[in-house]
Amino acid sequence: MDDVNLTCVSSHECGTQEASSQHDALLDLRNQITHLFCTRLNANSITEKLQLMQRSSYYLEVQHELPPTEEQQQTLNLSDSTVLSLIDHWRLEGALTLANTQVKLILSLLGMLYDEIISSCRELEVFIIKCNQGLLDRDMAISMQEKLRQTHQYLDDFEDRMTRNLGPLDLPNQLILNTGQYPMAKLSVSLAIKMPVVFDRRKSHVTSYTAHLFWEVATQQSEELGQEFEILIKSLHPTADQGEFIKTTCQSYCIQFSNLTPDSYYQFSVKRVDVLNLVYELWTDTIILKTTNVPK
Repeated sequence: MDDVNLTCVSSHECGTQEASSQHDALLDLRNQITHLFCTRLNANSITEKLQLMQRSSYYLEVQHELPPTEEQQQTLNLSDSTVLSLIDHWRLEGALTLANTQVKLILSLLGMLYDEIISSCRELEVFIIKCNQGLLDRDMAISMQEKLRQTHQYLDDFEDRMTRNLGPLDLPNQLILNTGQYPMAKLSVSLAIKMPVVFDRRKSHVTSYTAHLFWEVATQQSEELGQEFEILIKSLHPTADQGEFIKTTCQSYCIQFSNLTPDSYYQFSVKRVDVLNLVYELWTDTIILKTTNVPK
């Protein structure tokens, strides 16, 4: 009888230990997921990063490969007529097309990874809720452990894709035709990104007759010199001609429009001026403001 009792006690203790071990494993898994939510897996932050990439402008930069004694490559300006005259037009068009395809591929991959991250985020949130309610079993815990591993991988790939394919591009041909008569300058090309131009909605305002517009480059703390912007103003007043608009350019980060109609809506947009080496740009920031009524 004593042997039987000892066996029962031993079995009971084993079951208790196993349950305790599973409980500790669940708590550890929940803590890992909670930590991920508090650090890397912030849905708003991931969304903002994707939007920045989608709204940015992409450019093809041409560098002149200098001798080994020089520390850096020299970036050439394609608006320079001398530089442009040396480059074969059709090869340049091919390079721009290749760069455009590269950008679309990057954004497509980022979009797919974003969808996977958001889907994983929802599944992990459900797991936390069920864990707090004590509605979990061993199979679900194993499944969520694998989901957590996949989510980390998705996040790693997302962050890697944001920069991996930006930089040097492999072209099938040099941009300058080799005639064999003269030593040929060796050029290389790379893909560069510029953050989107956005209105400063705190500073931008209108009065009865005047609009004061301010903008900045997203994520940049200081203004970059030598930038040129295109500003478009369109009247949305019911009596105005639907095609009525004003377009101008400036090299500052603010502008003032006068002679507006009181008590009327206007649509304003801002972007960088298009240049020859622009590869991809789909998004333009727009705001709608209403002029104040003239006091009687």
